[in-house]
Amino acid sequence: MPVNGTQFAHMLDGTLIHSTSTLEQTRELLDYAKKYHFHCVFGPRPFYPVIAEALRGTDVHFGCGCGDNQPSYIKAEYAKNGLSLGCNEFDMVINLPYFKSGMYREVVEDIRVLRDTVGDHILKCIIETPLLSDEEIEKAVELTIEGGADFVKTAVGRDGPTTVHHIEVVSRAAKGRIQIKASGGIRDLETVDQMIELGVTRFGVSYQSGLAIMQAADNR
Repeated sequence: MPVNGTQFAHMLDGTLIHSTSTLEQTRELLDYAKKYHFHCVFGPRPFYPVIAEALRGTDVHFGCGCGDNQPSYIKAEYAKNGLSLGCNEFDMVINLPYFKSGMYREVVEDIRVLRDTVGDHILKCIIETPLLSDEEIEKAVELTIEGGADFVKTAVGRDGPTTVHHIEVVSRAAKGRIQIKASGGIRDLETVDQMIELGVTRFGVSYQSGLAIMQAADNR
């Protein structure tokens, strides 16, 4: 069944992660997240204390980005800092240099370091589907499951959009064993509907695009 705006908001990780994102934009994201009950917020790291204070006592989760190709102990330090501020969801990029080198054991170990660090909190692993072949996507999903993540997430969005085809491949590989977060260049309701049909349970979208999709969902 197609979602309405409220239902989509509850699936939404509202994001603001541009290098030049400002405090004013962060406060605007937080206002919308609280008003519409986004599932989670991912904002600029310098403003994590502001986000923590704004979300305290609300039903909106506080997301922490934990890096990409850094050593595992650096990713763990990002996560520990997030935990100290009250973060309860953690997104990390798998180590793509390891992955592209066929060093799959190291990829899994990197994920497990974060899994151990964040405990029972939600851990999402970003596999950057725009940079991978279908076969690589399938392998990355398997490694993410092996590492103990709660979600496989498609992309950050800097290297191209996540497509419906990417979700088809991820869903086929996941076989219901892990939740799917679609993120990166998702800006219209038709794409959202197709991805939900394929099993996506969470979306990472800029809050501006998220609001537009919510409005479209309510107006159909």
